[in-house]
Amino acid sequence: MSKTVTVCLPDIGEGVVEGEVVEWLKNVGDTVEQDEPIVQVMTDKASVELPAVHPGVLSKQYIPEGDIAFKDKALYDLEVADEVTTKETKAPEEKPVEKIEQKKECPLNSAPVAAKTSGEKSLATPATRKVARDLGVDINLVAGTGKGGRVTKEDVQNYKNTGSSSVPIFSSQRVASTPVHDLEGDERVQVKGLRKIIADRMVESKSIVPHFAYFDEVDLTKLVDLRGQLKQDALDLGIKLTYMPFFIKAVSLALTKFENVNSSLDLNTNELVIHKVHNVGMAVATDKGLIVPVIKDVANKSILEIAQEVNTLAQKTRDGKITTNELKGSTITVSNIGSVGGLFATPIINYPEVAILGMTKLQERAVVRNHEIVIRSMMNLSWCFDHRVVDGSVAAHFSNEVIALLENPNMILLRS
Repeated sequence: MSKTVTVCLPDIGEGVVEGEVVEWLKNVGDTVEQDEPIVQVMTDKASVELPAVHPGVLSKQYIPEGDIAFKDKALYDLEVADEVTTKETKAPEEKPVEKIEQKKECPLNSAPVAAKTSGEKSLATPATRKVARDLGVDINLVAGTGKGGRVTKEDVQNYKNTGSSSVPIFSSQRVASTPVHDLEGDERVQVKGLRKIIADRMVESKSIVPHFAYFDEVDLTKLVDLRGQLKQDALDLGIKLTYMPFFIKAVSLALTKFENVNSSLDLNTNELVIHKVHNVGMAVATDKGLIVPVIKDVANKSILEIAQEVNTLAQKTRDGKITTNELKGSTITVSNIGSVGGLFATPIINYPEVAILGMTKLQERAVVRNHEIVIRSMMNLSWCFDHRVVDGSVAAHFSNEVIALLENPNMILLRS
């Protein structure tokens, strides 16, 4: 004999109440083992693979790929043997999943009502609620236009600007004003998962933050020589030493003189939150999009400690094994596109941070030193700052401090 067990989207921690079903790893009719990954869910924090809570046969998928699953609402059905006992399982890597009782049925996935009346609570992610707090908007007054009536970040932003959220004006999801007509041979690919999260966050940052760009160049000849001297010693310790740790440390050292660059603007309280810890985000390119793991407490770490974390976090990110805790808490971000190429860029700030550095191509160039033309190892730096917090002169002085450290890298080692 067998019975049907309906499994809900569990509590996967960090206040997450919903997640996008990116991919069903098992099809209806497939046999699954207990703890075998059955579905991949993307939250606004990270991507997780949820394991089967029992051995059995997948008999129903409630949420199609690309749609939103809500916490404690039905996710899938399993046909299991009567003698199967329940087991408390754990979500991938971090938070415990609620115990699934044998006879418990999840509530049906009914769509929340979009229109709000006084006293009703809106359905929204923690990230969207934070945007509402930052903008001073009562999220319970905002009508949701997202899946199942949820309130999106664009709804909140539009409500702030117009008092209505019926037609989002800043949205990576909205229908374009000019229809996109298919041409012969075109292919349509649904924007979902990490790609969609990136799109939403870029729209959020550009619609809230008044960006301004600042460019300069840095002579890395001494750093190239120093890295060459230390590279083998680092390898002997099992550490691959790249240029990134020096940039991360230089930024941290500069922040000790320019604290406002390591801050966030809280629009809800009209306060500038100056972060005393230096948590540097490091943009990592993956086959699914850009992910930003965080090197924590950089001010209290040596170059080799930072290098070890850079290697470890970059590999975990590319392997899809990065954890939620390793993706949160950044206060400033460094993005290296130089390994691919390019001389200049205007990176988008990782909101609610107020600054981001884009590293570009390192190359030998002819420059003038002491009235002579010499060959030096040069790199252009591309900064973007939040002009509400950082003035142009401050940006220039801050960049000059970072440059001075990179051009004299022994100072970085002495202060590590």
